[in-house]
Amino acid sequence: MTICDSAGIREVLEAAFPHPAEEYADAFFCQEMTAALESAAKEYKVRFLETVDEIRAGGLESAEFVLRLEEKKNKSVNVPLLREELPELFAELAFVSAANASKLLSKKFIYDATKKLIKDRITKYEEVNVKDLEARLPEPEYSRYVTDKPISERYVIEVKS
Repeated sequence: MTICDSAGIREVLEAAFPHPAEEYADAFFCQEMTAALESAAKEYKVRFLETVDEIRAGGLESAEFVLRLEEKKNKSVNVPLLREELPELFAELAFVSAANASKLLSKKFIYDATKKLIKDRITKYEEVNVKDLEARLPEPEYSRYVTDKPISERYVIEVKS
């Protein structure tokens, strides 16, 4: 069995698919090669997961390999224990994350409470949800207030027709 690293795979690919010298053609080649490799990576990932499922379900063993579960761990605080045993420290450190606050409280409540605290400085942070506005305003009035705003940019090389 041959196990390749990225340099070995690249060497094989460049031998099979030499990259063009002209800059636009090379950029297009790299763009298409990236898409092909990302697609292949997804297929290998699916195949890997299916094979691991087969190994686990069948209790399969190997003389050469071992299946090991690798875990990432995050530290977490035992909040009830801290609250009970060190209530003063707990009171100093306890918070509700913004994500949880938005789940627990309405947008309007959060807005009103924030506005009450920071007053006119809120204007810098005010937002309106596009879907909420769309539900409330008919066309063409809705279009007066909504614009397309680019969220990312990337170059794309296209073949001329």
